[in-house]
Amino acid sequence: MRSFSMANKKNKWITIKLVDDEFEISGKIDLGYMGTYKDSQIEMDDDIDDAIDWDIVCDNLPEDCSDRQVVKFLNEHFNKYIDKISENIKLINDTFLLEVFLDMAASGMEFWKIPELYIEDKNPYEDIESVYSATHDGLTKLSAYLDAPNDGSVDKGDIEAELRALFPMFNFDEFIAGVVPESIELTEDGLCFQCSDKFGKAILCGAYDELDEELCFTDWHNF
Repeated sequence: MRSFSMANKKNKWITIKLVDDEFEISGKIDLGYMGTYKDSQIEMDDDIDDAIDWDIVCDNLPEDCSDRQVVKFLNEHFNKYIDKISENIKLINDTFLLEVFLDMAASGMEFWKIPELYIEDKNPYEDIESVYSATHDGLTKLSAYLDAPNDGSVDKGDIEAELRALFPMFNFDEFIAGVVPESIELTEDGLCFQCSDKFGKAILCGAYDELDEELCFTDWHNF
């Protein structure tokens, strides 16, 4: 049985090992408000033969590279990528919250019926059920940032602060604390994550998205 690992010695967030041509991952990835994913929650569906053909591998390693070289490169590559996430976590958090609230508005999600998430004495609207029409223009303005990079190259302002101002009756802190991390897949382009919530999956039900090289959210789904 072949087994070896080559971890990044500078910032060792995760360690990728090769066991019988399959990747095994240990460590953690902190995605901020989307939760911390550990060990078996982190995986790579592609095996060593697939990874050797990744553009990122082909661009950085010789054609006749060994499995050991590939594993060493992937450790360095993904640990640097996680560094990038850590350095830009505020922008990632903001975009996640924006995705959530745009989803809630589109579906008319009645969060005020969830006691943990509704702060009645901070509700500025006479009719709480009119909240999404009242906040429509504010959410539309913020939605322009959805497809923009989260790597620090675009100034988005403070999206979370604007959302908190639009929805003062929503208990952001309780919601964030209630996010349940489910899984992460490392891919050629970045990573995919999935999470839910502890409120009966009322707001996040297998929420899924992909982060690319620029940390853009590229494929939001909330089943």
